[in-house]
Amino acid sequence: MYQAASHFILAGLSQEWIIAMQNTVPPEGFSNTYEIAATIPDTVPPGTTAVIFADPALADDDFLRRTAGPAARLILCTDVPACLNQNAFTMLDDIWPATATAEVARFYFSRLLQDLKENKEARLDHLYLETAIEKEADLIWLKGADGTYLRVNDAFCRIAGKERAAILGHRYEDIWGTAENPGQPPEKIEFSGKDSLPTGIANVTEEAVPSVSGLLRLQTLHHPLTDVDGNVIGTVGIGRDVTQLRKYELRLRHAASTDELTGLANRRAFFEYIIQNRGDAPLTVARLKLSHLKHLNDTYGPQKGDEALIAMAGFLRRTFADAVLCRFGGGEFLIGQIGAELSVAFKEKFLDMLIHIRQCCDADKNPLLHSANMGITATDDSQVPLDKLIRQSDLALYYARSLGEGQCCIFSEIISE
Repeated sequence: MYQAASHFILAGLSQEWIIAMQNTVPPEGFSNTYEIAATIPDTVPPGTTAVIFADPALADDDFLRRTAGPAARLILCTDVPACLNQNAFTMLDDIWPATATAEVARFYFSRLLQDLKENKEARLDHLYLETAIEKEADLIWLKGADGTYLRVNDAFCRIAGKERAAILGHRYEDIWGTAENPGQPPEKIEFSGKDSLPTGIANVTEEAVPSVSGLLRLQTLHHPLTDVDGNVIGTVGIGRDVTQLRKYELRLRHAASTDELTGLANRRAFFEYIIQNRGDAPLTVARLKLSHLKHLNDTYGPQKGDEALIAMAGFLRRTFADAVLCRFGGGEFLIGQIGAELSVAFKEKFLDMLIHIRQCCDADKNPLLHSANMGITATDDSQVPLDKLIRQSDLALYYARSLGEGQCCIFSEIISE
């Protein structure tokens, strides 16, 4: 709780007024001191809260205001206010009756103390609010009904790379520009849809804005500002820089959907992609198993096995560039392509890929990839579940492995035999 000391000069007042004021308990957090004199002293101490005097002749004396200072209140106690001129009414802060009972005197003085308390708390609230707004890392602004900035905090100026004077009175396009001309407002432009005129509805948007440090993503809350009658007179905005957060989210999504070793999609991402994009189109699914991976791991160590998996992922990317690729687990991979029945084409690509793998291994004298087998299935019936197609490709793969190394079988050809 704050502590506030008030100093009052009581000049020429009656004993009733003096006693009533001294007996009035100040509000919580306040303490009062009194300087009692027959007339106003030539020098008013700095920090004086109020000069309460009874001589109407001093009421229009400009010297009194200069002596008291701009902060001190000037209050005249008189029973003949009609004798005052316009200058006196301009200079005085209040007029109290000179003749008053103790209850009336306490009423006037208590009202003054309460007013001082409310002003003190209002100034403190303003200070707290100003400090919070200016020290806040988020962008904060206030805009009028015409869309011009009326108030911005330090963070806004820093992100925009402009002085406050160059922002106030201007609109969104003047500060941030447009998508076509970031930071370079054209001579004539329509009002930006990202920064709509004030409405009675709060909303949250996310947008990219150019800043001195590069393109930033801001998550922005727009809240209507209303007057006492409920009329919308502007908006209050809070913009949070979520640039790094979005980058982290992108990395997390990538990590959650990607096989860490090969960089291909993982099983979950493969299923999600096919389910979300399949529609009514035909679908071809192939399952490939790398041969001798266990032997490679046991003989040369797991590092060589990892190198083989990475190399196979590279060959698959080049061979099935239009397909979605997945490391299904261990030495197995899934290949899926939406849009056509590609069983025969997949088989031809697989056999060509094996030839290319052998050529590369022979040239490098490092036969990491001895061979592989593939099973393929396809359907133009969108009602066939993906799980069923994968099981069919697995059966075709099993059949291919029974035929030897480097074999590829199509499920429809097996069941027709």
